[in-house]
Amino acid sequence: MMQASYERQTGNMDRRNFLKLTGVTAAGGALSMSCQSKPEKLPSIDSSLPDKEFWKTVQDQFVLDPDQVYMNIGTTGAMPQRVLDNFNRYNHVIARHPTGFMDELGWEFGIPGQREKLGKQFGCNLDEISISRNTTDALNTVLFGLPFEKGDEILLTHHEHVSALSPLDVLKDRLGVVLTEVEIPVVDLENPDQVVEAFKKKIADRTRAMVFSHIPYKTGVRLPAKTLCGLARENGLISIVDGAHCPGMIELDFHDMGCDFYAASGHKWQCGPGATGILYVRNHGDDLPELWPQNSCLYSMIAQPVANDRSRIEDISGLFVLRGQENYPALQALIDACDLWEEIGRDRIEIYDCSLSSYLKKRIHTVFGDSAVLFSPDIPEFTSGLTSFNPFQDTGDRKKIEGFVERLAKEGYVIRFTELRLHVEDPKPTFALRISTHLFHDRARVDGLVEAMHVLYRDML
Repeated sequence: MMQASYERQTGNMDRRNFLKLTGVTAAGGALSMSCQSKPEKLPSIDSSLPDKEFWKTVQDQFVLDPDQVYMNIGTTGAMPQRVLDNFNRYNHVIARHPTGFMDELGWEFGIPGQREKLGKQFGCNLDEISISRNTTDALNTVLFGLPFEKGDEILLTHHEHVSALSPLDVLKDRLGVVLTEVEIPVVDLENPDQVVEAFKKKIADRTRAMVFSHIPYKTGVRLPAKTLCGLARENGLISIVDGAHCPGMIELDFHDMGCDFYAASGHKWQCGPGATGILYVRNHGDDLPELWPQNSCLYSMIAQPVANDRSRIEDISGLFVLRGQENYPALQALIDACDLWEEIGRDRIEIYDCSLSSYLKKRIHTVFGDSAVLFSPDIPEFTSGLTSFNPFQDTGDRKKIEGFVERLAKEGYVIRFTELRLHVEDPKPTFALRISTHLFHDRARVDGLVEAMHVLYRDML
């Protein structure tokens, strides 16, 4: 049923009218920016419009270069014109009133209004969510704040990002924490139980926590986060989720998911400014993990008066809101991006993104046939906006896949490549092309990409 819904939501759409940023003057001379002219007024988001017209108005919100088809949102997204305009305005406000901007931006100590809004959008309370600088910042906050001891075991998948691996390696070298990789199926992945069973088999007496990516950046497979968090809770383990690729692509409800911690970015699929993200810290229910602030200037005001007792700290996430001077325009612009996504409809975005991903996989299979290895199966419960595959027989040839990405960019299609291990014990990595399909793409662009890739593939054989 979900797959059918995906298919209904996608259709070929007209080429969007990209906007143009006017020329700006820089110190020492004029700097002109070559884009299309900006319309007098951005089209409003009218959810009652037919799909084709509706998504056209959504696409018209963006200022992406019309000479490129940008499909690397997994690295970073692009701010919509409305968000960009507000971001620039906020910077001007602060430049005009460096210490008196709070009334104009609606900012106050602890930014409760913004956090309350985020909580409603992501299924949690104000006291459980804060704005971070990115996923890396949030993961470091959590992993270095938990009271791990020598011999404690942390489970993680064999496809984690360096943003999680780096602080985990610090814990291993500094405290003697044991890191155990859980092999999740790749090319033979058929149902979520395979992932859950892989974790279940690794849980032992000294296991203290589970760390996993909701959508691993290497393959783009959506893991069964709710079931994995339930498994952790059943075994008295702490669940820490790397959700870098989730906000802005799929709907999120942290209370329903049942995770203890969730770290995510604001600049990828959510299309907010750089150096923004969110951190969820569960603060309701039983067995709240002990957490010590590592990067905060509010500990003495919030946590120290009650001896860092979680049962007495009303707003645990408030500890992580301020870490010295913040980039207030970026924080405000992230909220604006989230508001725009609410206006479009997060459920509608998820269906659209995943349907395009499913369509892309089908086109790859049709055009490349059995020569292409898909590392993200076309199964609804696993589908995300990320698709990874390799069309070449030698999937371990980095030079060829890297050259493919570079040559494809010259044709106007921007993607990236990743490297992964199919199995934990693999001595050499496998390489994959990674494609991001988002709300400013359509089937026509997917068709163009697949055709360009196939022509390049035949040329490189």
